Amino acid sequence: MDSAQRIGHYAAIVSQYLAEHEDQEIEGESYRRVVIVDRDHHHYQLVATGWVTPSRFVDALLIHLQIKADGKTWLLENSTELHVAQDLADRGIAKEDIVLGFHPPQYRALTGYAIA
Repeated sequence: MDSAQRIGHYAAIVSQYLAEHEDQEIEGESYRRVVIVDRDHHHYQLVATGWVTPSRFVDALLIHLQIKADGKTWLLENSTELHVAQDLADRGIAKEDIVLGFHPPQYRALTGYAIA
């Protein structure tokens, strides 16, 4: 599979994964989870937005992924309890194509995922 095919395949996996977590009802939460996709630059985000209480508004980045030109899928943010990298690997993204971008480069070799 060439880079363009891999990007398309991984984009479909990432989009489906995030869509499954959009607008899930969780007890005690009243805000919405929204998927934001930039297909031109291959950025995929899950954000939380809305009123948590009558006086507190939240607009927070929960998950941010980017698929780079070489086909590597970079997990740039995970502010959830989800095991995003493992979940994506289970769905067909090769572990050697997943980079935990929020880890310093010198520690990525210890993660079991791609270094860069």
